[in-house]
Amino acid sequence: MALLEANDLFKFYHPGDTEVRALRGASLTVERGETVALVGPSGSGKSTLLACIAGLDEPDGGMVTINGHRMTRRPEAERAALRAKKIGFLAQSGNLFAHLNVAENIGLKMHLSDPCYDTKRIGELLKLVGLDQHGGAMPETLSGGEAARAGLAVALAADPPLLIADEPTAEVDAKTESQILDALEERRARGGATLIATHSAALSARASRVVAIQDGRLVTHAVDKPILVHAQTERPRRAASPQRPDSVKGPLLVDAQDISCVFAAAAQQVSAVTRVNCSIFAGDRIAIVGSSGSGKSTLLNLLAGLEEPTSGKVQWPGLDQSQPLRPLQIGFAFQSPSLVPALTVLENLRLPLDIAGLDHPEAMAPKEALARLSLYELRDKLPDQLSGGQMQRVALARALMTRPKIIFADEPTGQLDTATGQQVMHALLAALGGTQTALVVATHNLAVAERMRDCWRMEGGLLEVCERREAVA
Repeated sequence: MALLEANDLFKFYHPGDTEVRALRGASLTVERGETVALVGPSGSGKSTLLACIAGLDEPDGGMVTINGHRMTRRPEAERAALRAKKIGFLAQSGNLFAHLNVAENIGLKMHLSDPCYDTKRIGELLKLVGLDQHGGAMPETLSGGEAARAGLAVALAADPPLLIADEPTAEVDAKTESQILDALEERRARGGATLIATHSAALSARASRVVAIQDGRLVTHAVDKPILVHAQTERPRRAASPQRPDSVKGPLLVDAQDISCVFAAAAQQVSAVTRVNCSIFAGDRIAIVGSSGSGKSTLLNLLAGLEEPTSGKVQWPGLDQSQPLRPLQIGFAFQSPSLVPALTVLENLRLPLDIAGLDHPEAMAPKEALARLSLYELRDKLPDQLSGGQMQRVALARALMTRPKIIFADEPTGQLDTATGQQVMHALLAALGGTQTALVVATHNLAVAERMRDCWRMEGGLLEVCERREAVA
C-alpha cells in the first residue's frame, strides 16, 4: 500500500458569479522512501493539491488516504489529529509563530506530537538545516532563506512519514537550496517520503520522480528531469560605494552614508548590514544578489525607510519631503506579497492611493496595472483564491500604482516558474520604460540580475559591486 493515495480530486472555487476549477480529477501516489517533485506554472493547482492532500482544505470530489487512513470527509479535529501524526507540512510562508524563537517553534511541534520529547532533537534539527547558531533567533530577524529552513525544521520535528512542502527553496540562494536538498536526501535514505511543489530545476533533478500539473490536471507521471546548467560567475570585486559613472547619473534619489543595522537575537546581536555607503539615482536599474541572510532584505528596508539604521544616515534628496515617501514616492514589493486578505485584487491595487489620502493625478489606472501584469481576470478575487505567484504579481502591480520615483522589489520572481518570472520582469521593465523611476531588486535569480543595468552583492552585511556578466547559463 502506498503511503499517500490521492484519487480523482476535484476542487472548485466560486468568486462572484464565476467558477474556478482548481483541481480537475487529479490522482497521485507517493511511496515510502520516495521524493516526488510536483511542477507546473504559477496558478496550475500545485498549492491547492497539497492543501487537499494534507487535509487543510476539503476537496469537492475524490479521496485522500495517508498510510491507509482516510483524510477526506472527516471532521476538522480528526483531520488535524491524522495530520499531526502522519504529515509534516511546510507552507510557502507563515510556518513560524512570531512570538516564539526558532527552537521554541520546533519544540512546540514536538510537544504536540509527544509531550515527553527529547530536547536534544531540537539541536539535531537545527544542525540539519544549517541553523545551529539561530535557535534563539526570533522569526522577524531571519532572512527569507533562514525562515524557510526554520520552517522545514518545524515540519520535520515530529519525524512524520510524509513531508509535504510548498516551494521550500523559492526564496533561497543556491547554497541554501543545496543544504535543504541534502536534508531531504538524508530523510529519504531513512525511508521518509516527500512531496514537494517546486519551480526549482535543482530540486526536480534530485527528486525520485517528477509529476507535472497544468490547469488542475496531472498531465504526466513520468516527465523528464531537467538538465542543470551551472552558471559560472566570478567573485565580485570589493567596492566601498557602488555608484554609476557621473556621465550617466540622473537626479540623486537615495543616499546612504555609512549605515549599519544590528538586531538583537536572544543573547547575541546580529549585524545585518555593516557600514554600507551607496547611492541610487533616477533611472537606475540595480540588482542586489547574495546568499540567504547576507543582508539584502534589510538593506532594501533601510533604503526605503522601513527600518531605522543603528548608525549612519539615509537621506532622500530627490524626493519631496512635504509628501509621504511611501507609498506615494516609494513603491515596495515585499518578499511575502503582504496583500490585505479582506480586499479583492482590485481593492488591493487601490490601497496605495487610499493610504496616501489623495487622488494622485499621475497615478496609474487600476485596469492598466492589471493588464501590464496579466491580472485582469483576477481583479475580483480575494488573496486566498490566488496562487503564491499570482499574489506576487498583484504586489508588483500595486507598487506601480502611484508611478513612484523608486521601486524596491524583494525576490519578485521567487514564487514564479522561470517562464512566468521572465514575463513578469519584462512587463515590469516595460512599465518603467521611458520613465525615470529607479528599480532596485533583491534576487537570487541570476537571469533577473542580468536584466538590470548594475549588480551589487551583499555578503555578511557588506556591500560589494559585481562585474557585468555577458550571459547566464
